[in-house]
Amino acid sequence: MSEEILNLGLNDGTYCPQACIDLLKRYDNRTALRNYTTPENEPLLDVIAELDGVKPENIYLSNGSGALLKQCVPFIIKKKITGSPTRILRHVVSKTGFPIITPSFTYFKVPLKGMAQGLKVGLIPIGPEDNFTLDLPALKAALAKHDGIVYLANPNNPTGNVLIQREELEPLLKAHPRSIFWIDEAYIQYVDPAVHKPISDLVPKYPNLLVSRTFSFAYGLAGLRVGYLLARPDLVTIFKGQVVDYRLGVLQEQMAMAALTDPDHLDFIRSECREQRDYLTEGLTAMGGIEVYPSQANFLLCRFTDGRSGFELGAKLLERGIKIKTMKQVQDYSFEAYFRLTLGIAEENERLLRTIGEVLGSQDVSIKPAPVSAAAASAAPAK
Repeated sequence: MSEEILNLGLNDGTYCPQACIDLLKRYDNRTALRNYTTPENEPLLDVIAELDGVKPENIYLSNGSGALLKQCVPFIIKKKITGSPTRILRHVVSKTGFPIITPSFTYFKVPLKGMAQGLKVGLIPIGPEDNFTLDLPALKAALAKHDGIVYLANPNNPTGNVLIQREELEPLLKAHPRSIFWIDEAYIQYVDPAVHKPISDLVPKYPNLLVSRTFSFAYGLAGLRVGYLLARPDLVTIFKGQVVDYRLGVLQEQMAMAALTDPDHLDFIRSECREQRDYLTEGLTAMGGIEVYPSQANFLLCRFTDGRSGFELGAKLLERGIKIKTMKQVQDYSFEAYFRLTLGIAEENERLLRTIGEVLGSQDVSIKPAPVSAAAASAAPAK
């Protein structure tokens, strides 16, 4: 391969806030990182608490939101099952002691890892026929059968749409207090607050609500590995007790604080994503036989409508140095026709579109240059 592999299968972000670059300039000598910060990263906790409408004791910091899922979800399920003789019996007989309830098309690691551990996973069907909207009556019916842990990525991954609004969530939290609702807001910063208001400030009000966040995507800091969970204080205390103090170093803490308090970044990143989503959507649609679904995140879900396979496209793109995301089958749900594209910077998106055209034999389709705003041009890597 003549070019370095371009990974547009992981949903890495693009640009970090300018405040983060300004901060890095302060670490310009060999003693700049010699000291620890506080054991619990109190300065960062205070910033998150103010912005998210919670208290510091509601916040559990971790190395990314993936680590939170791996540590906390199994613990919650085990605690719920072992805390009730009835749930223990149900788990032994039918694995329904405290099932995972989640959409059929979602962040697949959650249902797949649950099934691998012998847990019951109830999938709520969502599909293109209803624009991947969440079937609230089906969710309510599942909860009426068994309380469990409801996992909702919001916006959803890989579909990119908001699954549930706060006015839809609050009645569920009230009606099912013995169930746990994990709302994964990994991509929430891409969504205009005027369209959807985040639900972080509901955490102190509802003990059965947990919200996870990350700095890897909209803040462009995947290389730093910072995420956090918002939950009731007793759970946060338990989770902290399972790991060591000083989880985040000085640089991670300061960069996260700079990202959260940069006044211009999120407006900039939302605008850039809209332009690049529109660019890729127009180019892919012109090739024919591809449906591109509306997204509010930094990726696009696509589906072949003419019988071609997402797996085949992925393999051919990889031969040409580009990785994309294809979808494994989950239970009886097959996603062979689908593929997901992460937004890169403009030149990466243009390379992606041209290469897909070559692979699909659509070279006759005119590929326009990707749009580059003045702000993006000044933020792009120097050539």
